[in-house]
Amino acid sequence: MDDETPEDDTIQNQPDTPHLTVIDGGGGDDQAKPKAKGNAKRRKLTAKQERFLAEMIRGATQADAYRAAYNAKGMKPSAIYTEAGRVMANPEVSRRLHAHQDSVERSAASSALSRRRFVLEGLEREATEAASDSARVAALVALGKTSGVDLFIDRIEQVADQSPDEVRAALEQRLAALLGGSTG
Repeated sequence: MDDETPEDDTIQNQPDTPHLTVIDGGGGDDQAKPKAKGNAKRRKLTAKQERFLAEMIRGATQADAYRAAYNAKGMKPSAIYTEAGRVMANPEVSRRLHAHQDSVERSAASSALSRRRFVLEGLEREATEAASDSARVAALVALGKTSGVDLFIDRIEQVADQSPDEVRAALEQRLAALLGGSTG
């Protein structure tokens, strides 16, 4: 028998057994497929626009990215700024740059959360398994200072027992002492 043919055909003879039907989902020519609305306005970028975008992603200013991607010799700086702004105004260039920036921000946030989790798990492990009492206490204090727990946060309470006129007079005296003269 084939590997695909079941040895016991009782499964196929059962009336309630669901049958799998494979429908070819595409991969054919693009003309046969209707375009999605979100992709209707997406256009390919020219090689110069791609280079401009790559320079922007590397951290270049718009003007520097324009100079790197386009022939800007003999152009006035104001013309370069104008043309760079036009390239940046291209919806696809702008969309891709923002998508890259969003990706970098998500990655940084994820990395920070991973580091935070690593540190907290290490402190929790240290607080329960450290060889010395002082190491366990230090780990507990560090855990107590973390955001959300806030047990060991130094709080400074300021009580104003002077009127605004008294504060002004004291400041004027200090200024006079610092400047070596009198104010008034």
